[in-house]
Amino acid sequence: MAICLQCGKETGGGSLFCPYCGNKINRTSESFSDTVDEDAFKAYIGKDADFYLKKFRSFRGREDSFAVTWNWPAFWLGFIWMLYRKMYLWALIAFLLVFTPMAHLLVMIGWGVCGNYLYYRQARKKILEYKSRQALSPGSLSLKELGGVNRWVWVVGIVFFLFMMAIMVFGFLLVLYFLGYFLNDLPNFIEV
Repeated sequence: MAICLQCGKETGGGSLFCPYCGNKINRTSESFSDTVDEDAFKAYIGKDADFYLKKFRSFRGREDSFAVTWNWPAFWLGFIWMLYRKMYLWALIAFLLVFTPMAHLLVMIGWGVCGNYLYYRQARKKILEYKSRQALSPGSLSLKELGGVNRWVWVVGIVFFLFMMAIMVFGFLLVLYFLGYFLNDLPNFIEV
């Protein structure tokens, strides 16, 4: 399969134009294999590559299909882990889902179960895009620079944690205030 250089999506094998964006498919983009070797994954992942490669093997052995794995950082930290691993769209979705009432625990479990697969898909897509760009113009960013982690995310994580704690404290104080207000306004004939 070829990868469209315009939108980055996989296209059909014989089509001349991308079915997603209409861009003309360059035949040089088909010159590389659509498989990604472990060395490319190691270069892209950087830190903790061995951990993720163990998880990725369960997806690759089944023709890139989903398999249940577990990721504790994705479970506990959700969008912060996704930002750290440069998964920006998923981080935005995870951030919005944090504020979903009554479903937060289910969302956390979902990230724990799907986190490794989402990261695998992201890494594979970025590596294939990198290979297609290297075929056309060698000498651009390396896989290590393209992948890796965002070190600044720890600051965002601490700020987010403090923000969530402030919301929880404010909500607790608000509940106490309203309980006190309502209990003081009870008629005198009702004894508390």
